Amino acid sequence: MTRYEYDEEASTAELHDVVHEIDDSPAPVSRWLDAMGRLIAINDPLARELLALHGDRGSGSGVCDSVVDDPALDPMKAGGTGGETTEIIASHFGIEYPQGS
Repeated sequence: MTRYEYDEEASTAELHDVVHEIDDSPAPVSRWLDAMGRLIAINDPLARELLALHGDRGSGSGVCDSVVDDPALDPMKAGGTGGETTEIIASHFGIEYPQGS
């Protein structure tokens, strides 16, 4: 589903309304699995440690899980796609990581 988000900061800077189109539809599981395979292949020690901290996200017992996360949900829905930290690591290593819904 597509939604629109008003960007107040950009609107102020450009002196006109700026609206961004946001696609909320979930990414195909195949894209997520491909990204996870590429993340697993990273050999950088710091990245490995950070990914290990977030590896249990969505399981219900992960460090980043909140009380409201449902561990029965699939990885794409349970706590997003691994969190902002995983997305930053993926970006740093040039991995296209699907955004959480």
